[in-house]
Amino acid sequence: MAAVLVLQPDSARAQPATVTSAGDLEQQYDDAFQEMMRKPADLDVLFKFATVASQTGDLEGAISALERMLLINPNLPRVRLELGVLYYRLGSYEIARTYLEEALKSQALPPDVRSRAEKFMAEVQHRQNPSQFSGEVFAGLRYQSNANLGPATSAVRLFGQTANLNQQALGAADWGLVGSAQFRHSYDLGLQDKSAIESTLTTYANRQFTLSAANVSLIDFTTGPRFQAFQGIFEEVIIKPFLSGGYIWVNDQPYYGSYGAGLETAVMLADNLRNISIFSWRQQNYPNTSYLPTNSQFTGTQYSATTTFQYQVNPAVAVYGFGNGQRYQTQQTISQNYVVGGIGGGMAFRFADPMFKSGLPWSINVTINQQWWQYDAPDPIIDPGVVREQSDTILNLTLSVPFDERTTFSVSGGRFNRASNLPNYAFVNNNIMFGLGWRF
Repeated sequence: MAAVLVLQPDSARAQPATVTSAGDLEQQYDDAFQEMMRKPADLDVLFKFATVASQTGDLEGAISALERMLLINPNLPRVRLELGVLYYRLGSYEIARTYLEEALKSQALPPDVRSRAEKFMAEVQHRQNPSQFSGEVFAGLRYQSNANLGPATSAVRLFGQTANLNQQALGAADWGLVGSAQFRHSYDLGLQDKSAIESTLTTYANRQFTLSAANVSLIDFTTGPRFQAFQGIFEEVIIKPFLSGGYIWVNDQPYYGSYGAGLETAVMLADNLRNISIFSWRQQNYPNTSYLPTNSQFTGTQYSATTTFQYQVNPAVAVYGFGNGQRYQTQQTISQNYVVGGIGGGMAFRFADPMFKSGLPWSINVTINQQWWQYDAPDPIIDPGVVREQSDTILNLTLSVPFDERTTFSVSGGRFNRASNLPNYAFVNNNIMFGLGWRF
């Protein structure tokens, strides 16, 4: 996340606004806006609004206020610097370059301010390279009340009869390390229509302190062209067909490999309403191993679709809803064929740093997801007279605290509750995780 406004403008009296608590950020934004409407030519007032607007994420509002300052007094190189930073954050790199170049021409810039301008100029030049590489890595510690997702009761079904599991097969709590990384590459095709070739490599691994059978590792890769469609008809429609492939290991043993293709669409439905939908299919090949000698019975094809609607209520608050559907069909085991449908939603909101006064907003994200599973036929090994049905309720709450423009500390808590008509598959898992993320 790029830095928000922190510099005084080149007027003697202007001072940056300071947001001191999470609860009054929106009120300060409204107050600053009303004051700007009353005093549209006051540099102090304009800069105060620009600072608060930037902190709430209203970059366009901050830009408008700063550009009005330049109309009143063009000799404000620090304001040009801040405009360059804001346009950089919006991804308008050519405009950002213009403002930064103009700021750097001033002989009155203090050394620290000039250094900041040169830093952002270098970033702009890097971003204007058609080949872009970025990503993020995360490392954390997680506690799970049921790390192996075992049933809560030892009384399960086996060949249609009640059987008792041994204690080791039940759900057990454990701590573990979690690491993930995502690397993205984009090559701009230079067609002035947002066309690019995009590739993403995702990796994940967890290592449990006690339950090694719950260790999971994965690697996944997608690539494909992205382009803008229906120009002149709709405001923004981005389409991205893609190819994908990946592999998953469980207990450090091969679990399955997959390959497939899909289509992603992003549509701006209104000024503050966006939809992202993904449709895909994947062939999943499960090899037999010494750990899972009958694993190949799960080999099959997965068809899935997800759609998400996000509405930006104001610069600080966004709400979203989503739905998903999936069909999995094996090559040989009808009892493992299933259909999944789900709906969910959540809210994300940003607020001023209440502790360190860093100027970088904290954020909270809360989500809830409900899924329903229906299998095609009974599993004769479990119960030949009962077709498996289950439902999942998934809750998650995450607090993100940025330390600087690239480094973020996060803490999250969640609950996964699976209900099933067969006790073999019912479980509850509560978890808490905290760790550090770094973006580049």
